[in-house]
Amino acid sequence: MSILILYGSETGTAQDIAESLRREAQMRHLAARVFELDEYDIGQLPTENVVLFIVSTTGQGEMPPNMRKTWKLLLRKSLGSEFLKNVNTAVLGLGDSSYQKYNFAGKKLYRRLAQIGANMLCGVSLADDQHEIGIDGAFIPWKQRVWKEIQSLGIYKAMTEEIDPKVKIQTKYRFVEAGDNHRKNVVAESDTGYHALKVNSNRRVTSENHFQDTRLVNFEIPYELQSQMKYLPGDVLMVRPYNPDETVQVAIEALGYSDEILNKPRYFDLQQIPKRSFFEMLSYYSSDASEKERLRELASPEGLDDLLDYANRCRRTTAETFRDFPATSKHLEPEWLINDVDYAVFCKIRAGTFKFPLPEAPVICIGPGTGVAPFRSLFGQRSRLSPHSSGLLFFGCRGEQDDFYFSDEWNSMSGVEVIAAFSRDSEKKVYVQHKMGERARDIKKMLESGASVFIAGSSGDMPKAVSSVLSQIQGDEWTKKAEETGVVQYET
Repeated sequence: MSILILYGSETGTAQDIAESLRREAQMRHLAARVFELDEYDIGQLPTENVVLFIVSTTGQGEMPPNMRKTWKLLLRKSLGSEFLKNVNTAVLGLGDSSYQKYNFAGKKLYRRLAQIGANMLCGVSLADDQHEIGIDGAFIPWKQRVWKEIQSLGIYKAMTEEIDPKVKIQTKYRFVEAGDNHRKNVVAESDTGYHALKVNSNRRVTSENHFQDTRLVNFEIPYELQSQMKYLPGDVLMVRPYNPDETVQVAIEALGYSDEILNKPRYFDLQQIPKRSFFEMLSYYSSDASEKERLRELASPEGLDDLLDYANRCRRTTAETFRDFPATSKHLEPEWLINDVDYAVFCKIRAGTFKFPLPEAPVICIGPGTGVAPFRSLFGQRSRLSPHSSGLLFFGCRGEQDDFYFSDEWNSMSGVEVIAAFSRDSEKKVYVQHKMGERARDIKKMLESGASVFIAGSSGDMPKAVSSVLSQIQGDEWTKKAEETGVVQYET
């Protein structure tokens, strides 16, 4: 008998927490299964005893990509109010309070689970990146409460109140011997949705003397994949990364794996900055007393500043961390860390969060920097399908000669006027919100004729500044309602 842990993740943080909970459950003599939400058969949910949900929020209060299918199923009216009457659940939402729709996904999931009869072990907990100790500020008290509530159910007789450090953690992966043909089949039939794509071109779109090297990469989608890799403006191309050779060498020397083990395809991100849970995992497996103590310090909430100094502020990589803990690293079994894959570059299409109107409908787009990417695609399509449509694009960058992305393309598109703000080309810094203020009358006229507004780019000050301009033009109430109804949409 086991508990179920389901996660919805955008950048991997929710998955990281789910795996951390799985390990801790095992150390409490409690079996646990972990799935991303769209991997799990939601029809089996009523048969579970305990389900923990870890959910991040993306875009404009959207569900993360790997749970959108399941979310639609959970919204079906046919489920009724007793669908989960025998299921005990808890929800941890992951978010950042600097975003306008903070933790909306977790809140919405919690309400829906209650509507369909779930027994809540505790109230929804909202983890905030802005907390002084990050998401741990909510995660740690939440999990402590959840473990107590699960034990009080009396279902899991072997479960212990405290962690048993002697428990050997069951690994998520295992190594198996497989011939070349088998490995090729595994990759070809992979259910991850990634496919190998050829790069046709890789062009720098900033000037040679500009400090940023921004690239426009053109991929060729082969004919046999075109039906599987269809995309719309605003959709996202996801690309699996590779480790640099020098990073791989650091890890090989630190881990001390044999040539036999290394002479097989593996997949493990050595470049990432290690998270708290990584040190937690290493401390489980370490048999060196001094290193184990140090790893536990870095994994503890009290050691957050120490962790930030060690890992985040100097951008220390996972490979370098292996090197810094040699006694632990030399005794790490490969299946504790690594998943097998074949050698290939994989890409897949993921739906974006923008819901664009029909091509003939008026639109106002604000996309400084690389935030302009979805709008290049959008106006390119509108130019072909509805050349007489009306569109404004407010673009912002540092300098007209430095990083004015796609400046050679905009004039060839019909149905869009590009208004550019160059923040470093004059003594006074000019940003997109200033250009919007200059065009307030045109914006108001377009909004009154039914225009939608789309904002993409950095999640810093820009979205709030743009929202403020809209409030000055249309009033606070209009802006609030427009954001709630999707007339104004953000992907920042």
